[in-house]
Amino acid sequence: MNERLTRENLHGVWAAVATPFDEDDRLDTDAFRENVRRLAAAGVHGIYTTDSDGEFYAIELDEFKQLIDVFAETSQALGVPAQVGVTWCNTQGMVDRLRYAAKRGILGAHVGHPFFMPMTPESYQAFWQDMRQAVPEWFALIHYNTPRVHNYQFGPDYARLAQDVPNLIGTKHVGSDVTEFFTLQACAPQLSHFTGEHAMTPYMLFGARGVYSWFVNFNPSFMTAWYADLEQGRWERARQRQERMHAFIQACAALRGSGNLHGIVGKALSSASPFLLPNNRTRRPYLSIPDATVIQFRKLIEEQFPDMLWRP
Repeated sequence: MNERLTRENLHGVWAAVATPFDEDDRLDTDAFRENVRRLAAAGVHGIYTTDSDGEFYAIELDEFKQLIDVFAETSQALGVPAQVGVTWCNTQGMVDRLRYAAKRGILGAHVGHPFFMPMTPESYQAFWQDMRQAVPEWFALIHYNTPRVHNYQFGPDYARLAQDVPNLIGTKHVGSDVTEFFTLQACAPQLSHFTGEHAMTPYMLFGARGVYSWFVNFNPSFMTAWYADLEQGRWERARQRQERMHAFIQACAALRGSGNLHGIVGKALSSASPFLLPNNRTRRPYLSIPDATVIQFRKLIEEQFPDMLWRP
């Protein structure tokens, strides 16, 4: 097992590796294994799967175990830290996933709250104690704090949660409210807060420790160089990268179309780059973005964002 993840050492560029499916809608474990290898070779600080970009909602428990077997074996052989997402619609489903991930030596998990309806304060407190007790004390928990599910958390909430759940080491903060992030850092500075590409430079300026990244699947070199600029205080270069990323995200409207999100867009995006093995298949009810749209998007990026293309 790799060194355990803690509130002090969790940092860097963590890659959201997608879950590939074959033409018969089965897990493509060979492609998954190869993409983990490529990400590790690109120098990312860690890799995670089965969050929204890993299509957690489309993977039942038996397939989750199959995927984690491959992920654990491959990441441990490569010496790259690994995390998994365990979000589900009920506590037992999350406990089952947590226990299996810990059994296989995965270092931590992203925990999103059950998403169908809100929890009362009492059920919320019980939920986090269930998460804490499901895993060994070395196993790291990261709260996936997204407004897409109920019980969104703020700074004062984390001040309490950090005390109640000692193996909660960080957050995946997907918001874009700068004042909210200031409050989060002031109330829970002991946790390792991660951001996304949309706010990487400003949030790291004010204390974020790293990024849970989808763009790394398109161009890992851009992300690792950006993180190095921030870590070493090259703020002007980091500002320029943030501006380019903002424009790139706007250009991704060509993939989002009439409402595509998360893994659907992520798979199309990575298929527009030669970095990873392409896999643009998603599971119903979500339909894949047409290959013709992916080709048009690649042409748009070649014309408008040549500096953001991955080059071997």
